Amino acid sequence: MRRGKLMVNYNFIIGLVIYTILSINSIGQKSNSLIDSQFSKLLIKATGAKISGDLYTADSIYKKCLELNPNSGVVNFELSGIYRSKEDLKRAIKFAEISVESSPKNEWYLANLALLYNENKSYRKSADVFLKLTQIKPEKITYLFSLTEAYLANNKIKKGLKILNLIEDEVGINEDISIQKHQLYAFINKKNKALKELEKLVTEFPDNIRNLGLLAEYYESINKKEKSIELLQKMMNIDSTNGLVRLSMFQHYYKNGKYNKGFIELKEVMLSLEVEESLKQEILIQISYDKNSPYTLNNVNDLTKIFIEMYPKNSEILLFYGNLKFLENKEDSACFFLRKALAINPLEYEMWAQLISSSLSRGKYNDAIKDAELASESHPNQPFPFFAIGLSLNAKEKYEKALKELKRGKLLVIDNNFLESEFNSQIADAYYGLNEIEKAFKYYELAIELDSNNSILLNNYSYYLSINKQNLDRAENLILKAISIRPNSPTFLDTYGWVLFQKNDFINAEQVLFKAVMLSDEKNGEILEHYADVLYKLDKRNEAIIFWEKAKITGEYSDQLLNKINEKKYME
Repeated sequence: MRRGKLMVNYNFIIGLVIYTILSINSIGQKSNSLIDSQFSKLLIKATGAKISGDLYTADSIYKKCLELNPNSGVVNFELSGIYRSKEDLKRAIKFAEISVESSPKNEWYLANLALLYNENKSYRKSADVFLKLTQIKPEKITYLFSLTEAYLANNKIKKGLKILNLIEDEVGINEDISIQKHQLYAFINKKNKALKELEKLVTEFPDNIRNLGLLAEYYESINKKEKSIELLQKMMNIDSTNGLVRLSMFQHYYKNGKYNKGFIELKEVMLSLEVEESLKQEILIQISYDKNSPYTLNNVNDLTKIFIEMYPKNSEILLFYGNLKFLENKEDSACFFLRKALAINPLEYEMWAQLISSSLSRGKYNDAIKDAELASESHPNQPFPFFAIGLSLNAKEKYEKALKELKRGKLLVIDNNFLESEFNSQIADAYYGLNEIEKAFKYYELAIELDSNNSILLNNYSYYLSINKQNLDRAENLILKAISIRPNSPTFLDTYGWVLFQKNDFINAEQVLFKAVMLSDEKNGEILEHYADVLYKLDKRNEAIIFWEKAKITGEYSDQLLNKINEKKYME
């Protein structure tokens, strides 16, 4: 029963809609005959399909209607709406123009065409249609506003001002209209008229803080400072705690070079409830990035702290504050605020990368893993978080888990030789940690193929070859290339010295390792131990013992060092 009842009501509504449209349409069309029964039935059916959301069927049936009556205003109007919803403006405008041709004074057809012209950025045509609407329906002020917008969009400022004056005559002095007229007069350099608009507004609303502030600011801009100060004092007398008043005071002090006083006012602005959050944020960003800003990093820091206390969930400023902390070299604090921001808005991938990189660079591998896991949740197709997890797990000697993450992340790398090389290098490190030497060396070679100028990679692979006494000529070529890139690296020279040591070239090894010792200021235990080893091989045993002892003091030495000292001889 209910279903049948609903169907009756539904058909009644459709019939009522069609009857109304046909009635409107018939007023604008001079026709000697009624719409025939077939046309009427098709129109009802098409409109029913449209109301139910089946635009495809509606489109098809409306076009059958056009076969019977190609100039039907209502059908062309409905088709215009369908194509507008499909974002096909060209066809929507075509049908709208035909509907207007059929009924030139139909308000709905005209309004539809004007809006379509506006969406298509055909502002001149839009203005022409809105002008016609103001003539047909002079009592509707909304059409005057739309006409103004069309004129302004077409850069017809004077015509726009003329219409705004007409609107003002109808509604009286209005804050929004007066401010718009002021801005337009100022834009076309009609300073006196721009000034009169604000003065008229302040006369009408003498205690309105916002309007007083606008007038004070404009007085300042046209070099009428005494009048500006007079208004500012009036604003302070009305309400000295109002944030808009303090904002006007800040702007006055700033423009007159009184930056310390301006900063005091700006702190009050940040604490106020009257000034919108977006405006505070805009001011904060502007004084921070302006190269000529008189305010220091500490000043910006203080203002940002106030802002965050007021708006703790503003992710943009939390990120901004985090970057301020990076500039102050306070990386723990920086990462804290980045994490708070990313908890609110996790879509800022660059910030995730910065956060993770900071933790990696400081050896905070647990933090890096946790942050990278969160980053991969919101950015599952980015390879870097997986790389960071793998690197961190390698550093924690969890090589099996590292391999799993690294191989998963490597699949996501697209057209990035550098990053793919880094993945291969870390995979190699993991295999090396698992003592799967052949697999490790295979991935080091793959890494070098993709990035042959990575000096750290060249050094590491060369060193691993040397301590495993494998392919020492290859090891020597690799480390010599690394040294050509960074000639004064004590670590690289130590690797080269050790390659020569393994090749039994002790004389040249001593010279290279001595240079490494000097460059490291005798503070690197591994280099000192290697130098002592080569001295021993050259029968300089007393000197060797001295440098083994020095290596011991640093705390960085091999498992065999204490035996070397006790036995007073070299041991592998």
